[in-house]
Amino acid sequence: MLYLDASALVKRYVDEEDRDVILRAMEKARTWSICRIGYVETVRAVALAVGERVVKRVESEWPAFNVIEVDRDLAEHAARLSLSNELRALDALHLAAALALPAKDLTVATWDVRLHRAARDRGFATLPAALG
Repeated sequence: MLYLDASALVKRYVDEEDRDVILRAMEKARTWSICRIGYVETVRAVALAVGERVVKRVESEWPAFNVIEVDRDLAEHAARLSLSNELRALDALHLAAALALPAKDLTVATWDVRLHRAARDRGFATLPAALG
């Protein structure tokens, strides 16, 4: 299972460093999971980087994702995580979403240094294995 934040998912659509890493990981994964807010982040980043045409690809592939919805429990858990891990609000939502999934065989893909560290501290395998 692969959990992606927007910093990882954007690499699927934008030719940037480590794009090959995320493409291989997504190809191998049984399931792709992401928090609902990742859609907003990804669409915005892809539109800014490569334009609306590629956003249509994001939209067409979105149904393939296991989407973790932002509800009261997730938001409250994210708030606590943001305080104890010095995470920004959206990164805390991503960590809370990853923690809502079965931990067995779950890899968290993120190129955000704080989120990467927090995921490793919670025992998740991470992609990339090491960051910053």
